Amino acid sequence: MVAVLSYLPTELVERIFEFTVAETNSQDWLHNLVTLIDFAVSSKGGGAIIEKFLTNYVRKNLVVLDLTCETTRNSILQLKYRFLRRLLLYIDMDTQYIRPADLDAKVSETQNSEIEKLIVVFDESSDLTCIDTFFPLASSTLKIIEFVFCVHDSNSSFYPPLERLHAANIVSEVDINTLYLDFLDSNIYSGQNFFGILDPNVFQLINKDYRNFFSKTNQEGNRRPPICKKVCFPFVEKLNLDYMALDSFFNSILRKLTTRIRKFERNNGFDVNKNLNLNSTTTVPTLIIKSILQHFFNNFRINFPNLITLNFIKTSTYPNSSKVTQCCNFIDLSSYVLNKCLSENISINFLFQLHSLKNWKVPKIKEFTGHKFKYDETTLSGSPERYIKSLRGNIKILQEMAINETNDGACYFRVKLIPEGVEKTQIINWIPYTSSFNDDTARQGHHLKRPMICLKNNSLKSLTIKTIRIEKCSPIRIQGFYLPNLKELFINNSICETTQEQKQAINDMSCIEFTSWNELPQCEKLTFAQMENDSNYVLNIGNLRDHLPNLSFPGEFPHFLR
Repeated sequence: MVAVLSYLPTELVERIFEFTVAETNSQDWLHNLVTLIDFAVSSKGGGAIIEKFLTNYVRKNLVVLDLTCETTRNSILQLKYRFLRRLLLYIDMDTQYIRPADLDAKVSETQNSEIEKLIVVFDESSDLTCIDTFFPLASSTLKIIEFVFCVHDSNSSFYPPLERLHAANIVSEVDINTLYLDFLDSNIYSGQNFFGILDPNVFQLINKDYRNFFSKTNQEGNRRPPICKKVCFPFVEKLNLDYMALDSFFNSILRKLTTRIRKFERNNGFDVNKNLNLNSTTTVPTLIIKSILQHFFNNFRINFPNLITLNFIKTSTYPNSSKVTQCCNFIDLSSYVLNKCLSENISINFLFQLHSLKNWKVPKIKEFTGHKFKYDETTLSGSPERYIKSLRGNIKILQEMAINETNDGACYFRVKLIPEGVEKTQIINWIPYTSSFNDDTARQGHHLKRPMICLKNNSLKSLTIKTIRIEKCSPIRIQGFYLPNLKELFINNSICETTQEQKQAINDMSCIEFTSWNELPQCEKLTFAQMENDSNYVLNIGNLRDHLPNLSFPGEFPHFLR
């Protein structure tokens, strides 16, 4: 946005300022305002515009209520927080920056002002019920409240202070338009609860119907606690997120949310919300879970306007130190998860939406470490035969779920998984069609020739995949990739390790074939990981020409003869 404004004439920039101020109902108005201030300050020859804008609007219509502890407040006043420092430089700290202790002294100033927007700054120690003291002192022109949460470390969470505000139930008719998370750095680290976003109880903060589901009185309107519609990370450029964060959140839904709903149903019964489809044959608890999850993905937004890199990390703790390792996001498709989804009638598509970051907005993202699938027991906990049997069972369950959940009855899932904008990533444990997964039924064998998952992405240029390969000399069919702009595909086809000693085959031949279940028109480079024990790859040149029409044969295969 700033880059675009630098090419515009002064008069048009002024109009943009006015438009931004007028759009008070926009969820992005505060971020837009700070971005415009940032542009105005950094632009050359814009002094008159800056002064006019700040004088006529910012210094008249904004007030900051700081409810943080002394340590956080000192960092704020030292302009260490990246979002707030852009705003606080251009407000009057004597009249527009208020601490709870200052309220009595500033009663007359506040009531006589034309304040339109209140910005509440808080941290984990804050008592947000203090804002109830502010409202009687505020002018009648107050229209909107924004909340800024100052993050201390990777385990900080906005949930406890907001939950206390909910529990107090003192504010009515007020919603948190956007909750801004402010940091000391543009490179941030997060634990599994993702600063409160992935807290198992977060739904009560973002869904106005959540409390009504668990209330016999079903009161609405008066004394309704504020609902958070959106979370924004305004100046974060690199996010290092715990690799188990998304998976743990989905598991908490399967365990804690479903348990709470079942328990409440047994003890109290439900005052069913009118928004639920009462004509459905599905049970009320199932409808409630579906309603809560649909609201999370469709109405709650997570915005990273400047994020470039999303890394998933694993932290190993030692007696005197800790080690952070970059890895892939963990996607659990084990028997427990699949059977739990079936028993609770929860669509597995919700899991794919979560791992696809459906409700995230990341317009500038370029780097993404990738995903790792888990289908059942690890190779360290059983024999190859047991592992193959487990895979067959899970694949069958997934296919049946796909048939029941897709609109056209297809026995595969269409997923995105990789955010648009990412150019290079990897996927570990991709299931191709292989003879290892066949069973004795013709029907199952027919279904297994189709991809389990169809992945679509328009920006990806380089992809590394590691397929699940159990047996020596087993054929592998690469399929399910709809990546029209992919230039390079790297295949790591190393065999799964097991605890059982196996006789090592000599001159292992890995037959690799691409099927029509792909869209790779621009793929120029096909690379394979070096295999041990004199292993070799066998490829059909005609097959490659059919499905990788842009592949450079002389370049990729030095011994290829025309």
